[in-house]
Amino acid sequence: MRRIKYGIFLATSLMALGGCAKDYVTGKSSYNWFKVSDDVGLGKQVLGAQLQAFQGKNVKVDESADQEMLQRLEAIVNNLAEVSHLPNLPYEVHLADAPIVNAWAAPGGKIMVYSGLWDPKKGLVNKLSDDEIAAVLAHEMAHATARHVTESLSKNMTIMLAGTVVSTGIAAGGSATGANIFEQFFSTGFNIYAPSYSRKNELEADRIGLFYMAKAGYNPQAAVEVWQRAARTRGDPYSIFASHPPSGERAKQLAVLLPQAMEIYKNPVLPYPSLNKPKKQKTQKAPQNQNPTRSDPPGISIKRSDL
Repeated sequence: MRRIKYGIFLATSLMALGGCAKDYVTGKSSYNWFKVSDDVGLGKQVLGAQLQAFQGKNVKVDESADQEMLQRLEAIVNNLAEVSHLPNLPYEVHLADAPIVNAWAAPGGKIMVYSGLWDPKKGLVNKLSDDEIAAVLAHEMAHATARHVTESLSKNMTIMLAGTVVSTGIAAGGSATGANIFEQFFSTGFNIYAPSYSRKNELEADRIGLFYMAKAGYNPQAAVEVWQRAARTRGDPYSIFASHPPSGERAKQLAVLLPQAMEIYKNPVLPYPSLNKPKKQKTQKAPQNQNPTRSDPPGISIKRSDL
């Protein structure tokens, strides 16, 4: 009951302040009632819950898991952070020795990586490839800079004020669709947390992450290869594969954007392009007198529309 009353108070207070915030990636207005400092606080909360759960299961974390690998992860995150839209976030990355093919980012730049990500049999990336690891970390960092969690919380809190169930704890916070933003799972005997994002959020993080890694000096071709591999692989419900469209939609989107990303990779001083959702051009029907055996490939418009 106290939690519900607190949720109503918080939601009402935030409504009084208004929900218009700046999207630091696109520069446009977004619907978010939280400050960036709130993102950082929520991130600390969920990261602390994960680390505490691992402590209870005697899971090796950070230096005790793999000191050399942790240092590589930290170096990659630092490089990505410098070129991100929110370089001053208190980014930190943690490594857990757990056979889970996943990595996630909490609000405010707190990143958790599981060693199962590069498992030789069921993993997603080549452990020796900084480019492939950067592809995953850049994607997760993009969730933080695009502020997907607190945007989802803001939308959900509007619904709560309309009479739905109030729940403001980050581990049990519902999204507009009713799914938990941070869901608690039990996989291979471990108590783990994993963010639940919409497909639109995932596709946006793919786009942003592709250009982050390119500007930070990591070959963006690796991102296309990673997600193509993911599209061919069926993972368990707790893996990074779970949210991947079976059609390979994410890999196809990245392939379209790859030429632009390669330009930035070769010349990092170039500015970011618009990172809104790309729209495909409508193909026109050929005139009846045109040679029917010849057809040109459909074009891709570089003009972006708002999400």
